[in-house]
Amino acid sequence: MVVVLAISANAQKGEFKFDINYNYSLPMGNFKSNIISNGSPRGASGDVMYSFSNTISAGLGFGFQDYYQKYPRAVYQTGKNEATSAVLSNSIQTIPFMAKIVYSPLASKAAPIQPYVAGGAGFSLVSFTQTLGEFGGTDNGASFAAQAGAGVFIPFGKLSGSGIRLGADYNYLPYNKNGFGSLNTLDVKAGVYFPIR
Repeated sequence: MVVVLAISANAQKGEFKFDINYNYSLPMGNFKSNIISNGSPRGASGDVMYSFSNTISAGLGFGFQDYYQKYPRAVYQTGKNEATSAVLSNSIQTIPFMAKIVYSPLASKAAPIQPYVAGGAGFSLVSFTQTLGEFGGTDNGASFAAQAGAGVFIPFGKLSGSGIRLGADYNYLPYNKNGFGSLNTLDVKAGVYFPIR
């Protein structure tokens, strides 16, 4: 799993922040209907951010998410005049790398709960393994990725640079291989943040 870093909403100007989050990811759209319908509890995310002001920060984000689903035995068309009865398994791992920006309008007021909005763009490494009975293969590649998110920072104290982060991100990940159109997800996250001294 990979570590992600994120900014504290009440950060001081010129300060670096780090946060690490647990991610629960829900496949959306084509991803959910054609590849994996189950949510994934196997993920982590975060950012390393630099505060340009008390309310605006920018930096880099990283993450890791592991998806897996085994479908009941069924009959699949494996050739023009051939059908196979087998168990289908799909396994996907994504590792995003993004440039990100975070805006927290109440950070300069040292509010006890500080909402934020965030956005990012970059790319994601994708590993897709599909097996049909004893047969299958793995496809590895990279794709453009974008993210939009919102949530709250909850400082441990009024003047604290550390605290708890709760939020959600929508991830856009086009995937035009093997006849699939996207790997979009909605991630729910919880973690901690603290300054890098």
